[in-house]
Amino acid sequence: MIKIIVSLLLWAALVSGLSCWALAEESMLNSDNGLAVHGYDPVSYHKEGPVKGQESWSSVYNGVTYHFASRENFELFKNDPERYLPAYGGWCAWAMLDGQKVDVDPRSYKVIAGRTYLFYNSFFVNTLNKWNDRATASAEGAMVEQADAAWVSLIGGQ
Repeated sequence: MIKIIVSLLLWAALVSGLSCWALAEESMLNSDNGLAVHGYDPVSYHKEGPVKGQESWSSVYNGVTYHFASRENFELFKNDPERYLPAYGGWCAWAMLDGQKVDVDPRSYKVIAGRTYLFYNSFFVNTLNKWNDRATASAEGAMVEQADAAWVSLIGGQ
């Protein structure tokens, strides 16, 4: 009886381990049931600011779906998706300074050197404000480098 229980426990551990491994790549991207940036148009951050995308203008890239506010934004993304992807897989840039994946408020953002950085925002704390308080023109580059290094460590140098 004990052998059967041990065998079942080992089998369950193996199956759950394989499931975690299969989901590891997807979990590196912040998505809500496969929808990136909480449905916001990633191109809009580089134009008028965050705008909710439409399901009728959507594209799947790296296994997640992106919605767009217009055909123009959809085409821009299709032609150069890497340009419009949020940094750190869409996770909070402030939390990435500590190597943590934290969900974001897609309306809390900053574009730095042409790259979109998203931030956590709740009733009590807006990490974009924390980022801006800590950042100066010279220090912001170092903060980005620190968060970049943490992201590379999290994704295993892929």
